[in-house]
Amino acid sequence: MTTPKLERPMRPRRLHDLDKLARLTRDLPRFLRAPLSFDQALTTVRRRLAEREVRFLRIVERAIYERPTSPYRQLLQLVGCELGDLRALTAAEGLEGALRELAARGAYLSFDEFKGRSPVVRGSRTFHFRESDFDNPFIIPHIEAWSGGTRGPRTSVKMTLPYFADLAASTAIAFRAHRLGNDEHAVWLQGFTPGFIYAKLGRPTPAWFYPSEPLSPRLALASWYIALLGRASGHPLPRPRLLAVQAPDRLVDWLAKRQRKGRVLCVTTYASSAVRVCLRARERRLTLEGVCFITLGEPFTEAKRQALDAVGARAIVRYAFTEAGIIGYACGTPRASDDLHFLSDSYGLVQRPRAVGADGPVVDALLFTSLLPTAPKILLNVESGDYGRVERRACGCAQGAAGLDVHLSEIRSFEKLSSEGMTFVQTDLLHILEEVLPARFGGTGADYQVIEQEGEHGIGGLVLLASPAVGPIDEDRLRSPFLASLGGGHAVDRFGARIWADAGTVQVKRDWPVPTGAGKILPFHLLGTGPGRDSASPPRPR
Repeated sequence: MTTPKLERPMRPRRLHDLDKLARLTRDLPRFLRAPLSFDQALTTVRRRLAEREVRFLRIVERAIYERPTSPYRQLLQLVGCELGDLRALTAAEGLEGALRELAARGAYLSFDEFKGRSPVVRGSRTFHFRESDFDNPFIIPHIEAWSGGTRGPRTSVKMTLPYFADLAASTAIAFRAHRLGNDEHAVWLQGFTPGFIYAKLGRPTPAWFYPSEPLSPRLALASWYIALLGRASGHPLPRPRLLAVQAPDRLVDWLAKRQRKGRVLCVTTYASSAVRVCLRARERRLTLEGVCFITLGEPFTEAKRQALDAVGARAIVRYAFTEAGIIGYACGTPRASDDLHFLSDSYGLVQRPRAVGADGPVVDALLFTSLLPTAPKILLNVESGDYGRVERRACGCAQGAAGLDVHLSEIRSFEKLSSEGMTFVQTDLLHILEEVLPARFGGTGADYQVIEQEGEHGIGGLVLLASPAVGPIDEDRLRSPFLASLGGGHAVDRFGARIWADAGTVQVKRDWPVPTGAGKILPFHLLGTGPGRDSASPPRPR
């Protein structure tokens, strides 16, 4: 049986934009004039930890059980779980115990199901959901962002200023753990959303650099207006300036100039971008002592950490995905380069073993549940497309002292290819490997393969393998249509493909595709698997 899609009346985008503009004009000055102190943040986080189960049940009641069209209500009914049942289950097993039981029964969503890219099949039932079906129905947005992916519709993520205030509370605890005071916080990303969090903490944000042209007219206009509102309220916010990813010298110069003035600096950017800046500073024999990079978008490996250490810089790793928000911040006393504190005040977390593809390895997929009433999306056991190690332990840093004692590490993606902070969904890349390239260069989908690898200094890269059986192919002729196909959809696709082209992320190698330990040829290879799992890890191309 198939559940039909429900059509909703749509308002013209221009009217939605005018509504958001009016709300920003009314609310942003008040937001900026009331910065959140550390003591307020600590009180907030501890209260949220004490009320996790109460807040979970409140959100589930209002956003799921009281909404007949909620996708989660349909899944919960399918597994025979009414509100009273869920209350009893949570009381008996705790939040994570209840979530784990629901996932085992089938009340969860894979990455593609949540994105609306594939139907939800549970037993004899099939459901078709749209990404907008998971929007939080109780928020009235101030801004709108778009998540990553390729080909097809993007996930619209509507955010509010109270949501940024909620994220600021967890961020303040993380900053205390890393001994950050009133540092200046620059942003080197295409969007400025971290800037709202820093503004709520009263941290000055002297610059917003964006890494690739062009900035969309809507974003440029909105940014100009937000900067104007900030200035009028006595809390200046920066206008965007281009700083191309392939020109790290400009940021090195900007950082050196601020250092000479005695400024303590943080830069929020993609992990590979931070590494490129540090490598260029080292080549110029400059120090970045005191500079802190808040890194996101890619795994932060030991090689990346060493590149920052070499010039005196340090990193605070931030783990997030657009639909959920910030999931974790680096521990102040880490055991590994990617040892993070999971923000259990804001989310529930369980793991579910699942195979990657028909013949791939089994990984412990991370499933997240939203506990913030301001969250853009309602999440109930939703995959992020990642797997990793989860453990509870004391560490002695400020985040642990606040009660955030769950640690995440060894986080890797099984659904996405990520490099230079850009993400493309593997299910969509199949179209390129199995249809676009064979149609143009010959062979079949089994003759092409993409392998993620960590290159020199920890900068991520991709190797596009093309079997020698295909015959002579010029590397540039193969790389160009691969990138062009990646960038053939939404504007964010074009931006991501352009970043990969500029950074030289994709290398072409003429070699036979690498088989798994079972002899299967998969279109993508994971470098390693989840902790406690045995699976062959393919050799890295040289």
